[in-house]
Amino acid sequence: MSFGSKVSRALRFLEIPVKDRASVSFLKNPDLQPIKSVNQTWGFWSNFAYWGVMSFSVSTWMSASAALGVGLSYPETIGTFIVGDVLTIIFTLANSCPGYDWKVGFTLAQRFVFGIYGSAFGIIIRILMSIVNYGSNAWLGGLCINMILDSWSHHYLHLPNTLSSKVAMTTKELIGFIIFHVLTAFCYLMKPYHMNYILIWSCVATFFSMLGMVIYLAKQAHGVGELFTSTKSTATGSTKAWAWVYMISYWFGSVSPGSTNQSDYSRFGSSNWAIWAGTICALLIPTTLIPVFGVIGASTCDKLYGEQFWMPMDIFNHWLTTNYSAGARAGAFFCGLSFVLSQMSYTISNCGFASGMDLAGLLPKYVDIKRGALFAACVSWACLPWNFYNSSSTFLTVMSSFGVVMTPIIAVMICDNFLIRKRQYSITNAFILKGEYYFTKGVNWRAIVAWVCGMAPGLPGIAWEVNNNYFHDSGIVKFFYGDSFFSFLISFFVYWGLCIFFPFKITVKHDDKDYYGAFTDEEARKKGMVPYSEISEEEIRAYTLGEGYTTGHEYRPEGSDDEISELVKTSSENTNEFEIVHHKNNEKQSSTASEKAA
Repeated sequence: MSFGSKVSRALRFLEIPVKDRASVSFLKNPDLQPIKSVNQTWGFWSNFAYWGVMSFSVSTWMSASAALGVGLSYPETIGTFIVGDVLTIIFTLANSCPGYDWKVGFTLAQRFVFGIYGSAFGIIIRILMSIVNYGSNAWLGGLCINMILDSWSHHYLHLPNTLSSKVAMTTKELIGFIIFHVLTAFCYLMKPYHMNYILIWSCVATFFSMLGMVIYLAKQAHGVGELFTSTKSTATGSTKAWAWVYMISYWFGSVSPGSTNQSDYSRFGSSNWAIWAGTICALLIPTTLIPVFGVIGASTCDKLYGEQFWMPMDIFNHWLTTNYSAGARAGAFFCGLSFVLSQMSYTISNCGFASGMDLAGLLPKYVDIKRGALFAACVSWACLPWNFYNSSSTFLTVMSSFGVVMTPIIAVMICDNFLIRKRQYSITNAFILKGEYYFTKGVNWRAIVAWVCGMAPGLPGIAWEVNNNYFHDSGIVKFFYGDSFFSFLISFFVYWGLCIFFPFKITVKHDDKDYYGAFTDEEARKKGMVPYSEISEEEIRAYTLGEGYTTGHEYRPEGSDDEISELVKTSSENTNEFEIVHHKNNEKQSSTASEKAA
């Protein structure tokens, strides 16, 4: 057997197992197709929990500590979080439209905007962000695992560290990190749209655990302590103003990966109201409340124990080491359990499943959501997340860098959706190589240029944040501080301008039929589509499983990449190129058969 044959056999072995092999190709697999209407079950509480779980987490509890590094008081820091939440709400809801309108995820939304090949840029970046975020949350989840194990065993609580002092973690932390990864891996056996129940219960459990901690500490300290009110702002004038801008950007940057791929979960929404109301409430209420809990926790601990504990795990560790009582152990166990559930939910929904969906978009023939999520979990070790929490500056740099890269992508997607395409997209054309979204050689260069223009000015600021001695250009630093505002505006208007001066012709506005069962009959008719129930099984298979449009992957109207053939011009505005190719092939087959018969 030749080497090429061995490689081919190996690749066939690696292909994802599906019932119908025709349902996968280098452009599609079942995980990329629109969500069927029967699975669009996420109501208000599900959408609330999806975003709320980010707030009911350890990272949000300790987020107010970032104020120490930028010179703002704690009340001012909470104010920046509220403004950042409003900014996040606007970007997130605007970017949720492809998911709710057409029931597609981030991958197909990227193809709509950046092109069949160009979509790889945004997808790869989103994967990298998910991996970093995965490692960060898994590390915190491992610390929560140790809370449970500490409550079980006094010996484990005092487990000696066997790792080198050069490693920024202990043996216990490594054990917790590994256990968290193992537990999380089992959850990828479920479908993403079934995740809502876990999200809801994790929010409930974590909220009451955090509330119980705050009430107990405040009762013991006879108040909330003096830290919240006594801590004054050390920044003044323009420095203070830019500190506000920086904290807003930091707060948005920390959740920007979730805003970018909002379509992955808005497609599960049962109604537009459920998505809007759930997202707004989740991004305003808990994101304001939980940082306040963190400040009260640090303030009361400072009064009671003489030390500010910003991590809830450190508070329980102090309780257990000073008094290994039944009450302390019970508190550590139940709170640890809720924190683990919250961290697992956050990690799975916003990092694991997100990266799985993205990787499925890059390699649909070989990767499904489950395989992609497990890959992200394994690779997350490489980003060394235990170093993120060595200092507040490192934590801030990591979180802020997300926004620098992701905000321009959000800007381009919003501009294309509302100003260029007017919320009209063809799903079937997203599975054709040389179709509506082929643009120029498979890339919408306008979107790429706009993204680079918005991202590039913020990159030096990340380098400066890592090491302030790299340069001393105040303009670059201030741009970095306000990147969430500046990069969005740059990418938005650059893309809009390029589309005006270098327009591409929109041949297909949307599909004329609901081939994927993504809408109810009433919804399909409102969109000008033939309902799924009125389409023959043969036609559905032709469009969704690959029968009848094999040559569609090679088809492109003659002329330049932006030219439109007369055949397409004379068809109806909603006619899909699939259909044209399918009919052409049938005609060719009929003609060939007639010639043979003659």
